[in-house]
Amino acid sequence: MGKTAVSERTALNNMLNQLRLFAEPHHFSDAHNQLAFQNALSAWWKQVWRSSSPRRDARLAAGLSHASLYFLRFIWWPAFHSFAGLVPEHETIDYRDGYRYIDFVYVTNGLRIAIELDGRGPHRLHISAADFEDELMRQNYLVLDRWLVMRFPFLMIRDKPRQCQQLLQQLLGTASADLTAEFDALCATEKRIIVHASRSTTPIVPSQLSVALGLHRNTILKYLSRLKSGGFISPLDQSHRVVRRYKLNREKIPYHFF
Repeated sequence: MGKTAVSERTALNNMLNQLRLFAEPHHFSDAHNQLAFQNALSAWWKQVWRSSSPRRDARLAAGLSHASLYFLRFIWWPAFHSFAGLVPEHETIDYRDGYRYIDFVYVTNGLRIAIELDGRGPHRLHISAADFEDELMRQNYLVLDRWLVMRFPFLMIRDKPRQCQQLLQQLLGTASADLTAEFDALCATEKRIIVHASRSTTPIVPSQLSVALGLHRNTILKYLSRLKSGGFISPLDQSHRVVRRYKLNREKIPYHFF
């Protein structure tokens, strides 16, 4: 067994031991689920090592952090039962041309998700003004670089796991292949209507939309009817025989469209 394989196995065993130390006994009461998790983690960890860079190797050799392990076992695994596509310690070049690492990255259908886990150790409680500014600027530049950043404090991961799981499930649901394909099938005018509606704080009103897009009111009504049938919009005043206002159903729109 080569040096790299030994390091990989050592790091994996250390992580599994850590999980046993800080987890409550009832967390492992389902032996079948625990075995499935360990097998999936082992296969995933091997793949992570194969695709690593020399700089990243040094970070991976120590294994993942306490917060990252907890996230994998009690948030990601229960939510998705797979680690496919999830990348730990993703290496990026920051705004100062230095190397930084994102706790976890997940890329799907053109959407790049950066998942950051914030601990609550002494260094977080007594962070300096300069370090705090650097942390915020790092996130700002990730956003400018078209990353969607999700941040979870460790206490939330520990105490509110279901809420964390639901947030991630909802986010990845808006980036699903089925949702993207359904949206891509819309015509250019239908997408223009959605763009206009997404930028407005008021309901969709056919007469106002007609003026804004320079289209005849009857044409607007035809496209609104099609969008309603597809579930992209819903009438606000369904009790009236004539619908005069609609709302945009944002959960039907791929997240990266906005």
